[in-house]
Amino acid sequence: MSDEATRYQEDVHTPTEVANPEAYPPRLVKSYPGAPRHPLPWPPERAGHRLGRLLADLGGITRAQWLTPLDMLPFTDSFEAIPDDDPLQWLVTRRPTPSGGARYSAEWYVLAGPDSGVPTGVHYYDPARHDLVRLRSGDYRSWVATRPAATVLVQTNVFWRLAAKYGEMYYRLACLESGIQVAQALAVAEGPGAEDHTAAARLCFPDADVTELLGLDAREEGVHAVVELLPPPVPSAFGGPSLAAFPLAARAHAAVLAQSRPGAEPLRAGADDGGGDATVRGGEGEVEGEAEAGASSASASHGARPRVDLPHAVPDLAAGARTRHAAMRGFSGAKMSAGALATVLAAYGQRARWDLPADLVEFYCVVADVTGVPSGAYRYHPEEHQLELVSEGDPRQRLREAALAALTQQGARTGNLWLLPVGDAEAAEERFGARWYRVQQAAAGAALHRACLAAAAIGVASRIQNDVLTHLLDAWFGLEGRRRSLLMAQFGTEHPAGPRPEFRLTW
Repeated sequence: MSDEATRYQEDVHTPTEVANPEAYPPRLVKSYPGAPRHPLPWPPERAGHRLGRLLADLGGITRAQWLTPLDMLPFTDSFEAIPDDDPLQWLVTRRPTPSGGARYSAEWYVLAGPDSGVPTGVHYYDPARHDLVRLRSGDYRSWVATRPAATVLVQTNVFWRLAAKYGEMYYRLACLESGIQVAQALAVAEGPGAEDHTAAARLCFPDADVTELLGLDAREEGVHAVVELLPPPVPSAFGGPSLAAFPLAARAHAAVLAQSRPGAEPLRAGADDGGGDATVRGGEGEVEGEAEAGASSASASHGARPRVDLPHAVPDLAAGARTRHAAMRGFSGAKMSAGALATVLAAYGQRARWDLPADLVEFYCVVADVTGVPSGAYRYHPEEHQLELVSEGDPRQRLREAALAALTQQGARTGNLWLLPVGDAEAAEERFGARWYRVQQAAAGAALHRACLAAAAIGVASRIQNDVLTHLLDAWFGLEGRRRSLLMAQFGTEHPAGPRPEFRLTW
């Protein structure tokens, strides 16, 4: 048992006190004085530069919002706690992905090759200037990539940005955000304009080697994920006659090929078998089969627990990446359609192109006021696209008791869907050793972010919440042993006063 990771999971559920917040620097963007810079084309959306657009969609400063003190009230619970000495403090910049407290701990580095569209070398992406800062010259892709990749992206987390606000909880948030970043990368890398390219991610790699390559102090900034941008496929030529009649010669040749690349580690079976294409097909986010789901469609063939069949759905994650934002003022309380529920859940359980198993997290959810679906707690089964009833009844009071902040409690009253990925620590530790906590939290963050992107594409509001005592819901879900719900995302119709004045900076 990894005692430190297990103790951390059991003991850290909420932020801990930060004795001296002033000890952490206020600068939010790294700088490398004197290092060579390579400007990326601006604006990214119209420049036609694939790498520049991808980096902007991952970590760029892409939006500006004007907030009012009312926007901060749900986070402070009183007007007295809201500073009012500088009106300009309410003009804030945002990035494409959610981050705990808008601290934006994630950073991106680029290992560029001859076909990357930028100078070959190791670069840091500067989000404030939309520049690449060269840290090393030369082609270092082979240090990280396990297959021929045109470009390799490395995602890190700067720990002190989160620690300054959340104390001991910073590591949990950093792991969750790495999953969110990977989900965003896979969605936008294969969106419109990138049909001939593919991307794959890895969360298991030689951390120490990559940290050294980037020149980082692992105690301050951790390397969490690698995204490989694969080159376009080469058109196949005429294959000629079959050589199947000569098996001895074929095996001798295959042995030479195996020996020539002993370090190759392709994705595990199933992660690259087209599973993603079953749910994400680059459509308009439309929902097919609007017939209501309901108890009448529950299948009795699955034992004592009834299952609810959901309408077929085609979520469009790339479209959601353009419009996703956190619901600032919660939800209106309007009913949700079964089609919208099906779209969000299809993305929630979608298989990712990475090196983690599909069953690293289980896909639990809570439903209320959804057309044709009884209120209660469910487990979603992605392969069957069905909900399995876990606990019946109105969940709102339970959700309110687990919520810490006023905004989260408001969402418990007016939302329609709450997603809570569940992880089995024992099974994860057996497979990943001391890395189990990090990859399981990342898988949970990725699942919720996929769901948020799908929701945004069809006009459903969402918000990922960390201020929830999810362990209080575990008994209701019937979880035993070391199975735990990991975090929560809320979904519903956005409150009419929710959308804030916003200007997109990258058009």
